[in-house]
Amino acid sequence: MQNGTLTIENVQRGADQGTYTCIARNKHNYTSQRSVEVQVLVPPKITPFSFARDLNVGDRTSIQCVIGTGDLPLSFTWLKDGHLLQATASSDGVSGGLSGTGGAAVMSSGFVSTSSISSSSPTFHQQYEHVVSNENGRSGGEGSGLVTIRQNDDFTSALSITSVTWAQSGTYTCRVQNDAATVTHSAQLKVNVPPRISPFAFEEEITEGMRTQIMCSSSQGDQPFNITWLRNDVPIISNTVAVKKDENVIEPKDHTTDKRNTFISSDPSLTINQYAQFSSILSIHNVSSRHNGNYTCNVANHAGAVQFTAVLSVSVPPRWVLKPTDQDAILGNLVIMSCTADGFPEPTVQWKQSIGDSGEYRELNYGVSNGNSHSVIETHANGSLIISKVGREHEGHYLCQANNGIGVGLSTLIKLTIHVGPSVTVSKKMFTIRRGERVTIACEATGDRPLEMSWRAKANKIDPAYEIRYHIKNSPLAYGVLSELTILHTALTDRGEYSCIANNAYGHDRSVVHLQVQEPPTFPVNLHVMDLGSRSVTLAWSPNDQDSVILGGGGGNNRDSQPISNYILQYKKSGDVWHEQNNQKLIPGDRTTAQLGSLKPAQSYHIRLYAENHLGTSAPSDVLFFQTDSEVPSAPPQDVTAEPLGAQQLLITWRAPVRDTWNGELLGYTITYQKHNSPNRVKNNTKVSSLRTEGINDFRLIELEKYTQYAITISAYNVKGDGPPSEVALGHTLEDAPSASPQSVSCIALTAQNIQISWQSPPKELCHGIIQGYKIFYEPVYFENEYNGRETKITSAQSTVLHGLHPFTNYSVQVLAFTRAGEGNLSPAVSCTTEEAVPDAPERVKSIVSTESSVIISWLPPRRPNGLITKYNVFIRVLEKGQELKILKEVLPAHNRHFEAKDLNMREVYEAWVTASTRVGQGPSTPVIKLVPNTLVPAAIISFSQTLSVSWRADIKLTCVFVGNPKATAEWKVLNTRLKKHIRMEVNNDNTLSLRNIQRPNEGNYSCVVRNPIGSDHITYQLFVQVPPSAPIVSVNSVHKNSVSLQWRVEDIGGAPLKGFTLTFRREPAEWEELQLDRRINSYVLENLQCGTRYQFTINTYNTIGTSPSSEVESVKTKGDKPSAPPTQSFIRLNTTSITLDLSSWQDGGCPILYFSIEFKLHESSTEWIIVSNKIETNARYNIGDLDPGTAYNLRMTAHNNAGSTHKEFYFKTLDFVEIKNELGRVELPSVQTVFTDAHLLAVIVSSIFGTILALIGALICFKNYPRNGFASNEISLRSPRGTGGKVVQPREHFYGTVRKSCQQSPPESVIGLERIPEYSEDIYPYATFHLPEHENQSGNIPISHTGKSVNYDSRLAVDSTLCSSGTKVKRSASTSVSGTNTNANIEGCDEYKHLNTEKRQKRRSNVIKSESEEYDSLNSDSELSGERVKEDSRCSREASGGEDSGFTGNIFLLITNTNKQYIQIYN
Repeated sequence: MQNGTLTIENVQRGADQGTYTCIARNKHNYTSQRSVEVQVLVPPKITPFSFARDLNVGDRTSIQCVIGTGDLPLSFTWLKDGHLLQATASSDGVSGGLSGTGGAAVMSSGFVSTSSISSSSPTFHQQYEHVVSNENGRSGGEGSGLVTIRQNDDFTSALSITSVTWAQSGTYTCRVQNDAATVTHSAQLKVNVPPRISPFAFEEEITEGMRTQIMCSSSQGDQPFNITWLRNDVPIISNTVAVKKDENVIEPKDHTTDKRNTFISSDPSLTINQYAQFSSILSIHNVSSRHNGNYTCNVANHAGAVQFTAVLSVSVPPRWVLKPTDQDAILGNLVIMSCTADGFPEPTVQWKQSIGDSGEYRELNYGVSNGNSHSVIETHANGSLIISKVGREHEGHYLCQANNGIGVGLSTLIKLTIHVGPSVTVSKKMFTIRRGERVTIACEATGDRPLEMSWRAKANKIDPAYEIRYHIKNSPLAYGVLSELTILHTALTDRGEYSCIANNAYGHDRSVVHLQVQEPPTFPVNLHVMDLGSRSVTLAWSPNDQDSVILGGGGGNNRDSQPISNYILQYKKSGDVWHEQNNQKLIPGDRTTAQLGSLKPAQSYHIRLYAENHLGTSAPSDVLFFQTDSEVPSAPPQDVTAEPLGAQQLLITWRAPVRDTWNGELLGYTITYQKHNSPNRVKNNTKVSSLRTEGINDFRLIELEKYTQYAITISAYNVKGDGPPSEVALGHTLEDAPSASPQSVSCIALTAQNIQISWQSPPKELCHGIIQGYKIFYEPVYFENEYNGRETKITSAQSTVLHGLHPFTNYSVQVLAFTRAGEGNLSPAVSCTTEEAVPDAPERVKSIVSTESSVIISWLPPRRPNGLITKYNVFIRVLEKGQELKILKEVLPAHNRHFEAKDLNMREVYEAWVTASTRVGQGPSTPVIKLVPNTLVPAAIISFSQTLSVSWRADIKLTCVFVGNPKATAEWKVLNTRLKKHIRMEVNNDNTLSLRNIQRPNEGNYSCVVRNPIGSDHITYQLFVQVPPSAPIVSVNSVHKNSVSLQWRVEDIGGAPLKGFTLTFRREPAEWEELQLDRRINSYVLENLQCGTRYQFTINTYNTIGTSPSSEVESVKTKGDKPSAPPTQSFIRLNTTSITLDLSSWQDGGCPILYFSIEFKLHESSTEWIIVSNKIETNARYNIGDLDPGTAYNLRMTAHNNAGSTHKEFYFKTLDFVEIKNELGRVELPSVQTVFTDAHLLAVIVSSIFGTILALIGALICFKNYPRNGFASNEISLRSPRGTGGKVVQPREHFYGTVRKSCQQSPPESVIGLERIPEYSEDIYPYATFHLPEHENQSGNIPISHTGKSVNYDSRLAVDSTLCSSGTKVKRSASTSVSGTNTNANIEGCDEYKHLNTEKRQKRRSNVIKSESEEYDSLNSDSELSGERVKEDSRCSREASGGEDSGFTGNIFLLITNTNKQYIQIYN
């Protein structure tokens, strides 16, 4: 401006703030200047804010006052409805309440004034007196909503309300001021109030036909209300609704189509009237039982909804639901008569039975059997009358009555009529007749007429019109009918059951008669060896029931057979023929066993058996052949040693006996061991299968006693038994931890702090070493107290003294012994209690004015009583002007907790203290307190605040003894409990709070508050409820082959210390096992588990209160897998007639292989698998022999371990002679030479021809010297098994069998053997081919099939009740010695009546069944042992190779001969 004024419009801080200088100049060029500093101020700007909508009472809400722009410092002020909110002082310096409506809470940054708050963000609170509305819609008393104001930073202030109330509705304003300006922003807070229902109920004793009504009214809440009614939770729709319409009232929906409604809108007896906008009346004009139920009033508004329910019960007289009627019953049957009535209350139904024709009735009570034990009448509360077996005495009238006390009740009379069904009796149950004779069977029937009689034979009805041999005659009797069945000419087919059947209108009955038709006995069956020795044999057999098979009756015992009087046992050498001069033995008919002696060892015999009774003699039985046993080995094993491998293991090594002393093939060794120099001479034996015949064998003895010296001997065994033992070898197991705890642990208290412990060492045999010392573990029994903690003491003596213990405390003591190898087991816990001592001082003491001349002294018991409190001593010192005048002493019983000192003078000074005493003496005193009598007696509580721990489900009483004048009022309050609902408290007249059946949610603080106009006081009981612990949470730490490591934790121990854990585990799917674990551990390694196996685990824990639920089941599989099969080329080693299996080439998958199962069959030409063995436990090589050269086979192997089993099928083909010859030629004859140029080859050929000629000459000589027997008497020696799978073969498991031929008609017995020699080559059977069952072939060698074709065992035909009519019963394979060459005769077992699947025998079976002896009476032994399974063109084509790897080095020839024909086949 011209006058020197500078004006700046629209000032900006960045552009206009700074220093301005004014310079004045006159005409004389004199200047003058002044400067001014201009600062630009920015007023605050508030970001708009508002409260949330639809807030209900109890909700939380908050708003923030945020300054977007403005200069600091800023001052925040909050107002409600225009009134400032003023902050009050806070005791903790952090937060305070907001009180009044005229003050202000001003928050400023940068400085703090009396009306501002520093930038440390303190918290302010305001408390209003208002009416709150809780979730039930009921009014609380003085509620409060906590208002908090917090300044987050220099630009933000937040106001929050934790629980809004209706009184806090209004306008809240944020006012912000700085040096530039003051600005404000407001937000409206609106709180909705839910409704509250006034209680209502129906009137009592409402009966049908009455009228009733109830009113539902809301005593508070925001309008409008929506009032609806429900019955049994189903909405009620009424026709009449009188209501003042309001657009804000929610109209009920139409529920007439709701399928859940039991009341429909058309019920005229029920109406609902709206009395006002806050009330509704439900009226029922004609009450009936269908109106019974729960009637609920539902009141809702915008803030919430509440309900209240009243129960309506209408009394109804009884009425019939099921009215009983007259009933008919059959004698002996079940009778049920029903009588049902309903009403309200539920009627009681009573049955009565008439007593004769007297018109009187006797009551039949519920649940009580009426009548004697044979005829019981049962009545039940549901109105049923039950007679389990009705008799004639039950016939008559029965009265049913129903009554519920409403009206006259109901009754009805019915009649029960009894009918009699038929009953059939026979005078004789069994008829025995000889075949062809006449027999008559009679029966008598009684019952209501008419009676219809019929007969059945074996379930088939007999009709004389179709079978002329039968005749039926029915004759009437006075009490029934006599029926007679006559069979004119009996036959074997007439055997069996005959049923006489009677029918009438009320049932049917039958009686059974057995008819036996007898004839001479049939030949015995199942002739077998029970016991076999080297010079004797014990035989057993079974009587035959073959005619049952003929008649289609199957197997089983034949009751029709006449008792057998004698058995005739014939036997001969295998090379002899059957004739009348054979050795025989007569056996009584009641015996089925016999013993033959004076036999020769290693000799083959044939045996057959006849049965005889007074009707005649049977045909001979099947032929049984067997071979006597060999002798035991005659020398012991060599170089026996024993070395320790551990605390329970010894490694035993030895060499086989000298070969010449084996006396047969060794099956294995018997290891005998016992404790050396022990008075207990008990010996232990372990059988080991034959391992090696050359070199060193070894075996590991396990599960031996620890730290013990053993004496070991070894003997070899064969099929006969054990040989002599070796020299004694001594071995000593290593030291280990003791397996027993110290014995006789005892303790005695020496003083209040010392206990002496003594014990004896564990038994010597359980020490497992030299005891190095002992560990003593001791802890208080009740370890939840303050003395918790387990302590340990180590000593080498057998007694010790524990020092520094707590007085009068029960200690649990356990002792263990330890060696250099480790610690042993803890002994069972013993308990000792230390001696008593003087107690501590009472825990707390206080004085309370009772009257103007008396004061009450109260105290709590000592925290450490150190014994049983016997009394309390109260001392009162009287002072006058500071001088002690006297000391008064009062002795009180132990149960007293307070004492009233009376007659006190207000001019004197009194001091008091309290001590406690046990039987030992008096303890220290409490602090001295002043006793000040006063004319004013404010409200005060004598009891103390305490912390209590209580077991759940117990009852507890909390005392609150108080004084006050004027009389004080007491109130109990519950704070911080887990229960959300209101706790119902029972307060007695003496102001004791009783809590019953305490549960975990009852935990919390229980406060007793007393008040009078002069003062107030309060105490608080902090209550903890002890419950069983929660289920542990289990996890698997690590998994190994034979162990699993587990870890667990317990989230909630239930408020009481844990006592231990129970680990439950099982191997799927075995039974569960339990293991108790110590409370201090939270992990455990479970050992000795099976490899590759799935296990399940669960754990629970327990405290003094109870046991927790089990944890979730953890499932884990130990490491390891099933075995894996090797390739064929590394597993199978081929030969001409055998293969060798390298079992060690199988991979075990991490789990040791337990055993193998082996089967084989011909490739493609056979579907039946031949079982070699089901359990081969060796892991070395295994040989399968007696195979056909150049033949393809399938081999099926199964390897088993704990993880499972692996099946693998292999294909192989045995070598033939050409392949062996070519192979030998390639190896031994590299250059081609002719016969005439090679002298060695020429010598071999000449010697072979010369040997052949000598053999022929020898055969002719033998033929002339033995014209009848020839080579038929060759001994059948027992095949020596090559492996038994670790099992001992019992002597009875030797070679024997029953040979049977096809069932052909035999020639007359008078024909001698020479006249019955077969004339065709196919009738000569030099070899028989059979197959051993898997459980009998323990040698591991499959004998040769000399026909090139195996005879398969069909397990489908193995039925016990089927005769073995075409098979051979065997126990072992055998070899026949011919011309010095062993020829294996392999026989398939017919063990327990199993059939051979042979087509030729089935084709040649005849209708007449005869024994095998009849078919082979004229043949020699070799023919009898053969079968049709031998083909003509290859009868003599196989010989044993003499070893599994050996080839042919010369000419092999075989001579087969009988009495008139010879066969010779020569192989190069």
